[in-house]
Amino acid sequence: MTHEEQQKIWNNEHETPHVLLQMDSKDVSGGVEKFFDLLKNRKLSELVGIEMCCGKGRNVIGLVKQGEIKKMYGFDFSPTAIETAKERAREEKVSDKTEFSVGDAIKAWPYDDNTFDFVIDCFGSTDIEDAHGRKNAIAEIYRVLKPGGFLLLYTLSLDDEFHKEMILRQPAEERNSFYHDNGKFEKTFDEEEIRATYNSFSIVEWERPEKVTQFFGKDYACRHFWVVFQKPIN
Repeated sequence: MTHEEQQKIWNNEHETPHVLLQMDSKDVSGGVEKFFDLLKNRKLSELVGIEMCCGKGRNVIGLVKQGEIKKMYGFDFSPTAIETAKERAREEKVSDKTEFSVGDAIKAWPYDDNTFDFVIDCFGSTDIEDAHGRKNAIAEIYRVLKPGGFLLLYTLSLDDEFHKEMILRQPAEERNSFYHDNGKFEKTFDEEEIRATYNSFSIVEWERPEKVTQFFGKDYACRHFWVVFQKPIN
């Protein structure tokens, strides 16, 4: 699996949703809503945030519509997804508070150091097909976050029924990863790996929300990781 192959598969998925139908939704992810509540409870306002691998913009658009965010940015390596996100922002009349662009999370992000109050990774890094690419993305997250800024990591775990089944049925070369039927790579995580990978951040909140997600008409129990990190102030 090359990065270019993964990008092509994802663009096809956004053109014709098949494997991950929920990615076509216009509803904000429940995990992102929960993160936004945490920011509001800390009485933070006039925030500028960014979502990597934003897809069709459901979280970016949904957050700015709530009126607490000054501006949201979103990028994705799928041109189809970004075109749709821009259309949806115009439809929802939030184009002035959103900025979408085609971009790649594993490459240098086109933003200055210490730009954002928060970064959202909502099942984005699970789709980066190698550890080196994920390391690059995390380094860029750290760079663009302001000191004291927050990172939401909402991601897959080894306890998710569907993903556990797929690891057994169609394992990829990397530990705890697999290939979907359409060839798309996906990575799950355990607690030890998350703590080691994000050790440059401090942990603010750590939860394991339980939910039921449907794949191909069948319900599967999930127990994702929902973690809020903070970039050190000094």
